[in-house]
Amino acid sequence: MKNSLLLLLVLFVAVELSAQQQFEVPQLSNEQKAEVLYSHVLAYNLSGISYAKSKGDSPQKYGEYVGNLFKPFWNPGEGFPAFATGMMYILAGLHPDNAMQIVYQDKKSLHFKLKNVDLSFKSGPAYAITYDEFLECAYGIISAIAEHMNVEFSHKMADGWYEVKLIEK
Repeated sequence: MKNSLLLLLVLFVAVELSAQQQFEVPQLSNEQKAEVLYSHVLAYNLSGISYAKSKGDSPQKYGEYVGNLFKPFWNPGEGFPAFATGMMYILAGLHPDNAMQIVYQDKKSLHFKLKNVDLSFKSGPAYAITYDEFLECAYGIISAIAEHMNVEFSHKMADGWYEVKLIEK
């Protein structure tokens, strides 16, 4: 009887093991890759803001900390055009479905706006961080780098657009 039960158990385990799903390496489209990358960057940023808040720091203060870490990668000698181009490039990548428009530009200033920066917050806070807190952090990051690059930076939300103004000092 014990042998029959043991044989039945071994047979059951063998059938279960042979029926396990075989995994395959995922084949992602470029759009899926961009969405995964965006989601990771957003999650890391929002997790950082949440951690900073748990330690008593504001989202802006955390952003300034991050911006100060990034400053060595920005060369003030490259001037306003390098900063303005770099910021447009970085902010255009905030979400795969971003829409960007240049509102005004001259040799010493640039005003542009982006649509859909807030997509991850349409249903409310993400990772317990509000869209306003996300923008506070962004202000801290960009203003720290802008100061390093001798540029005045301001931003605001207006009519569903995230508007950025950069002015060479």
